[in-house]
Amino acid sequence: MLTSRNEIEDRIIAIMREHFLKYSDEVLEKYKDQITKTARWYIGGLPRHVAKAEAEDLISEAKIAFIDTLKTWDPRKGPLWSYVSVRLKGAMQDYLRKRGAAPVTGVYEFITSAANVYMAFNRESIVHEESDASITVESAMKNLSESEKAVIKGYYNQDKTFKEIGKEVNLSESQVSRIAKTATEKLKKALNK
Repeated sequence: MLTSRNEIEDRIIAIMREHFLKYSDEVLEKYKDQITKTARWYIGGLPRHVAKAEAEDLISEAKIAFIDTLKTWDPRKGPLWSYVSVRLKGAMQDYLRKRGAAPVTGVYEFITSAANVYMAFNRESIVHEESDASITVESAMKNLSESEKAVIKGYYNQDKTFKEIGKEVNLSESQVSRIAKTATEKLKKALNK
């Protein structure tokens, strides 16, 4: 039985992955400086208080993401570092998003925790307060453009990523991120009034 070229390449890649994972400490050590440099570059673009508090965790998250990408890298599609570097940034973004340290998610976390505390102490007036809060948020949302509304609803109500929202509204992930930040600021100002 003849073996096709693709089958041979697939087997070689499987062996490489096994080797990388078996010797992951050595592979990690080899790329340690590049991983740290990439993480520091990403951390440098964060607000100072976030960067200070999360730097070590972000570097650790980048190392974990590096090992995870070794499981899926296919050398036929490009060099290892090109493949890995994009995933490191994504892993760090996901980490911050989950931790609530991203500038946009902080507002949602604050509102949710404040609402839970309020509801715990004021059970009798919840229905009335929920109506008022709903009306207030709805009126604040009227000041947003259609794209801002779509981004805010997708991100906060439907728990979608910026990438997913971008596909729905035909914008890049970075554009959606900027719109979310701007729209959140508008909502903050409207709700503070």
